[in-house]
Amino acid sequence: MTTHTLRTKTAKKGFTLIELLTVIAIIAILSAILIPTVGQMRETARRTKDINNLRQIVNASLIFASQNGEMLPSSTHYFDATTGRLVNTGGTVDGTNEEVAAALAVGAGLNEVAIWKSDSDASATTATGTVVFNNGGTYALNATIISDAGTRGLSYDYVTDLILSVPSTTPLAFTRMETPTSSDWAVTDVYGDKGGHIAFVGGNVAWYTSLGTTAATGVLVDGNGASTNLISDAIGTATTPLPGGVEGNIKEADF
Repeated sequence: MTTHTLRTKTAKKGFTLIELLTVIAIIAILSAILIPTVGQMRETARRTKDINNLRQIVNASLIFASQNGEMLPSSTHYFDATTGRLVNTGGTVDGTNEEVAAALAVGAGLNEVAIWKSDSDASATTATGTVVFNNGGTYALNATIISDAGTRGLSYDYVTDLILSVPSTTPLAFTRMETPTSSDWAVTDVYGDKGGHIAFVGGNVAWYTSLGTTAATGVLVDGNGASTNLISDAIGTATTPLPGGVEGNIKEADF
């Protein structure tokens, strides 16, 4: 006697409307959590890269000073395209950040344009190649770092006319400011009004969301050792110079 087993087919069951809505809700919640986190991670990565760039600028500046009588790039240095060298006039020339970049390229080997460009900077020119190039004996500044009318070529402002004996808390380079004499960054600056980096002569690089609401609450130090919230005061002024009578001069790209 043969026994037959009765097999029944089970119908495939699809998702119900409630299950679909639940899955969609979970995806929406996860997206709301993860998307801002990814954005924050990207901004953190960009800030970290800027810190590394500023450290390279400081290190190159120290190398430059060690070969130039302990003087950091000054307003008397400018790039001579004829010879491909730096020229020290002994007087004042109308230099910009491009001249500083050239000084550190020629005098300290910091010849990568990308170092002067923040990935968060939408208004700076595209950074590619080298700062100074030699085309068969013809020397020139890379056109990508030279500011065109209405634009700002570099992402960092630089303080010239300093010497190594100034306090280590003296700003040397910082995230570009629309108005370097103001107390904080503006919405049109590299990171908007979120803040910016300051690299000091002593080698420290720090991020600041604010430089302080008043001089008394400022995070910087002026020539008298008093608190200030202005970078322009922290680098020395005619009335409050740094020790040794030093008065820095902020160089920024034309705009």
